[in-house]
Amino acid sequence: MAEKLQTRCVIAGGGPAGIMAGYLLARASVPVIVLEKHADFFRDFRGDTIHPSTLELMHELGLLEEFLKQPHQEVRELRAVINGEIVTIADFTKLPTRCKFIAFMPQWDFLNFLSAHAKRFQSFRLLMEHEVVD
Repeated sequence: MAEKLQTRCVIAGGGPAGIMAGYLLARASVPVIVLEKHADFFRDFRGDTIHPSTLELMHELGLLEEFLKQPHQEVRELRAVINGEIVTIADFTKLPTRCKFIAFMPQWDFLNFLSAHAKRFQSFRLLMEHEVVD
């Protein structure tokens, strides 16, 4: 017989949005279950970038200092060669944020970091290998 679960909120998908939403709800003491169909987060993802606005949120949540201790790369400017000239396409150093860079980190490391912190809340539950279907 299947285990009966009770909660106030269910999130389908343990990607960055799902785990962050679960974290924020659990932080507000809302009982939440995040359902992820895979056994782990170790897959090839489309995006391994953590943008300055996300890093700002991590600061507001008190996670930034520990997050920045994780292996990652930081890019402050994006440049390209156009018609033989080096052109700055993006300059993050002028942003009104604490972190004036984009952080590059494998998404599975980001998800493992964030879900580990979410699990510290009693109201958070992450269930792996739980596919949501209609």
